[in-house]
Amino acid sequence: MKNLLSRSLCSLGATLLLAFVAPAVSGADLAVYSAQPSGSSVKIDGTSTIHNWTVEGKIIGGKFEIDPAFAIAGTPAAGKVNAKAKASIPVRSLKSGKPRMDEVMQEHMKMTDFPRIEYELTELSLKEAPKSATDPLVFDSQGKLTISGVSNTRAMTVKCDRSEAGKLKFSGVVDLKMTDFGIKPPAPSLALGLVKTGDDIKVTIEWVTAQKADAPK
Repeated sequence: MKNLLSRSLCSLGATLLLAFVAPAVSGADLAVYSAQPSGSSVKIDGTSTIHNWTVEGKIIGGKFEIDPAFAIAGTPAAGKVNAKAKASIPVRSLKSGKPRMDEVMQEHMKMTDFPRIEYELTELSLKEAPKSATDPLVFDSQGKLTISGVSNTRAMTVKCDRSEAGKLKFSGVVDLKMTDFGIKPPAPSLALGLVKTGDDIKVTIEWVTAQKADAPK
């Protein structure tokens, strides 16, 4: 009886240990997709009292990680996804085609102190199962966006193109306000403050990531 009780306690202990260890192992074994040096883009559209304006960039760094149990190349079921992501955009890479406008933008974004826009994914859910393995995946996401040293949580619908093996191309659009990130909409002194920039902006993202290619044998 004593031996039986001892074996039962050992079995219970092993089960509890696996329950705590398994999630940690799963988290450590996420499939990694790293940002690629080409193909990504960010576009910011805004308004002013005289004309609309756009700045664009081609650099988005970082990586996306996802549970390999998620059928990224198949027809996964809708629901919450075990995933992580961090991305960054150099403020200096954002260009309008007008050097003076770029200088004003960089000054208002406090580029010297905060040279990068940072994003960290906090929650990801697949909206619905795709009809086929060739259809894009559509996610609801939540993430922490940091601009000019100020962080806010933002929701965004994200489309994931997985048509090329080993690559994921994410795209999404989010509306923001400059003042939510401590940025005062510019009113250039050269125009005596008569030209004023609107607070609302629209950010359009396309982010290309890929798994590391296997080393040749």
